[in-house]
Amino acid sequence: MLFDDKKLLENATEYCNSRGKLLLSQDRLGYGSDGTVWKTSVPSAVKALYRQKNYQVELECYRRLQKANIKKINSLNIPVLEGYDDNLWVIEMTFVQPPFFLDFGKVRLDRPPSDFYDAQKLANAKQEWRALFGSRWKEVNLILFQLSNRFGIHYLDPRPGNINFGDDDDDDDDDDAWQSEPGIDYSEYD
Repeated sequence: MLFDDKKLLENATEYCNSRGKLLLSQDRLGYGSDGTVWKTSVPSAVKALYRQKNYQVELECYRRLQKANIKKINSLNIPVLEGYDDNLWVIEMTFVQPPFFLDFGKVRLDRPPSDFYDAQKLANAKQEWRALFGSRWKEVNLILFQLSNRFGIHYLDPRPGNINFGDDDDDDDDDDAWQSEPGIDYSEYD
């Protein structure tokens, strides 16, 4: 399936316009197989998603975390839900600075995927995740357990682009995940 980035940009722009905000389309924060994230003039970030299912799951994760007033898990900042549009499949959230945990487009709610119980697949996944996070793997594993146990969020995409401890050696070149907002003068948009 080919994704239509133009449609995502149109949806994000329409969402922002309907809320009196400007989408800074030249400032794409990230993109991936779920959608694209841009800055707004507020400042905030909007994520337009390709598929309704990913939109609904990601929105539900933010709702669960917001209901519990969660802005951090352990030492990692979590984006806070600012708004959304069920017709455009757009979610607006706050920016987060490292250390952060973001991108809930690839999760299962309330129970892990059925192949999660396949011992070999799980062992392979954990080996890959250990290699990605090195000495931080125990912290990541604890956070994944907390998300699952407390909120029914089974996170399936742990990688340094989504889970950033703010260390100098973190992988900041991951094109698939958006990063925190750099210092920008928004006065021209007031």
